[in-house]
Amino acid sequence: MSKHMLVHLNVVRPLGPFSASHPNAQFFFGELPKLFARAKADDGMFWHNHGARMPDGSYGDMNDLLGLQTKRTEDNFHILTMAGWRDAQAMHRFAYRDPLHRAGMKTLRDWVDRSEGATMVMWWAERGTRVALEDGWNRLQELRKNGATPEAFTLQSRFDPPGD
Repeated sequence: MSKHMLVHLNVVRPLGPFSASHPNAQFFFGELPKLFARAKADDGMFWHNHGARMPDGSYGDMNDLLGLQTKRTEDNFHILTMAGWRDAQAMHRFAYRDPLHRAGMKTLRDWVDRSEGATMVMWWAERGTRVALEDGWNRLQELRKNGATPEAFTLQSRFDPPGD
């Protein structure tokens, strides 16, 4: 068994105005518990964390998101989802093969601002490590700036775990 786990951060920045009553927000927040229950049941996910990076650079939790109301994309925050996985295959299987997750990605694809570059980053960490959302955000910025490296990569340009 590997001493490492694959960590991923996924970033969603809503397009246009945002409030918890927006139909896409209601769909997104309603699907999250079901999706992560499925991933945990598959035994491929070790942990998950959700939150937000606010426009001022501070971090909040999911409750902070529910109280936000914005008028335009430029005012919007970034919704962050981070998880620790057994390996890239487990993460890939969940993200691209799970019917509920695939349907959710399709439903929300036009709600997501992709103008900032990559929206997902991955890296290897020792199993049992808890990673802060800010660490994931910093790795995403590294990926956007430098491309794929062993410290910040994508499913398409991934690296093997460090030697165990």
